[in-house]
Amino acid sequence: MFMRFFLIGFMGSGKSYWGKIWGDAYGLDWYDLDTEIEKSEGKTIETIFSEEGELAFRKKERKLLKQFLNRDQFILSCGGGTPCFFDNMSFMNRHGVVVYLKSTASELAERLRHEKDTRPLLKGISDDQLEFFIDQKLKERSADYQKATYHLPTKFLTNENFERIIRRHQ
Repeated sequence: MFMRFFLIGFMGSGKSYWGKIWGDAYGLDWYDLDTEIEKSEGKTIETIFSEEGELAFRKKERKLLKQFLNRDQFILSCGGGTPCFFDNMSFMNRHGVVVYLKSTASELAERLRHEKDTRPLLKGISDDQLEFFIDQKLKERSADYQKATYHLPTKFLTNENFERIIRRHQ
């Protein structure tokens, strides 16, 4: 039985945090798609964005995402925009279980306020505009995020949330 789990959600929603915890707890390999891109390219996401642009980054992201078809028994924490480009969302839904870690704009703004310099999408956004910007992005991405199999509000996440999902797919 294939056990491929794709965690999606806006940046700061806890995809990497929970992916690692759940991978350790349930004996699944855990990967972070952005980290895999950085390893493959030998440069940071921020550098790829600034030197090559978002479209080049999204193509690299898609290519690496599709390479996960060669693996099994894993959790992949995807970038916030991953489900919104090309056929990424339908690919993930066809080949695994997609779990949306859902946060409000205010929760995300609070978490991301001190990370703006390391997040290409947030560079140059003032603290006063951060929540509004995130809210707009969430609205833009909502249609893609809604296609996930499971929607878990991050405010209430526990290991048991993920354990129930695993039991349904064993």
